[in-house]
Amino acid sequence: MLICVDLGATEIKVATATGNHVPVVSETKKIPTRAKDGKEGILAALHCAIAGCDIASAKGIAVATAGTVDENRAVISYATENLPGMTGFDFAEFCNQRFHLPVRVINDAHAALLGEMAYGAGKDFRSSKVAMLTLGSGVGGGYFSQGKIVADQTNDFARFGHICLHANGKKCTCGKRGCVETYLSGRAIHKEAKKRGIDDDLFKNYLAGQAQTVGFVEDLRKNIKLTLQKVAHICPFDVCIIGGGVADWMGDAFGKIFDGLGFNVLRATLGNNAGIYGAFANYIAKEGTL
Repeated sequence: MLICVDLGATEIKVATATGNHVPVVSETKKIPTRAKDGKEGILAALHCAIAGCDIASAKGIAVATAGTVDENRAVISYATENLPGMTGFDFAEFCNQRFHLPVRVINDAHAALLGEMAYGAGKDFRSSKVAMLTLGSGVGGGYFSQGKIVADQTNDFARFGHICLHANGKKCTCGKRGCVETYLSGRAIHKEAKKRGIDDDLFKNYLAGQAQTVGFVEDLRKNIKLTLQKVAHICPFDVCIIGGGVADWMGDAFGKIFDGLGFNVLRATLGNNAGIYGAFANYIAKEGTL
């Protein structure tokens, strides 16, 4: 059995998984990340999430995390302000000292793509070039080609959330301006909607034809199309999978939003568990069968 953890900016998801080729995943538990309390808060939440599982029966810990990951060392080599103080954090040391278990770590967006390619929307496209945009608290990305996730030495390749969408645009937590994340993340959409006096039912209201909301979502579609164009320039793809909390938030409006943009787009099928499945798949690929 593996303990599978998905460490995000707003919440930590944890589940246990058994099996090898197709995992049997327990009900996922969620706890707040406590990022507002800095590194100490995050580590306390992480410890609580893992400690709540059956440590004695576990053979290892599989982690998907926000930030740039050095997979060979199981270290977050760079984290934005979404995970304050976590740059340089060593998961191997943490998991060994506190739980006496080995760990494998992968970037959360890469994990979501790996999960979808292994068990979800991408499983019939493993011979294709596939990009993924994960629209959550931030915006993540991944690229799958020739049967594997494509990454550079720091697994920093395909950071689609920090492509410049608009020169001199909104300021991003990474220090640059105009990043995709400042327009398409859940936080950015909520903030802009609130600024325009639009409530959280905006996608339902878009389907209902409410004029103000239609205008807002059409602006959003323009940014989505521009993002896909820029992603395709960097990573030519046959298919792009869209996942994350924003995709779930779109609900029945998803098809209408993405139709007509000129790209072959698939909706992720693993939902909020994509990172859990991807963390599992990454551990099995690196360590072999359980």
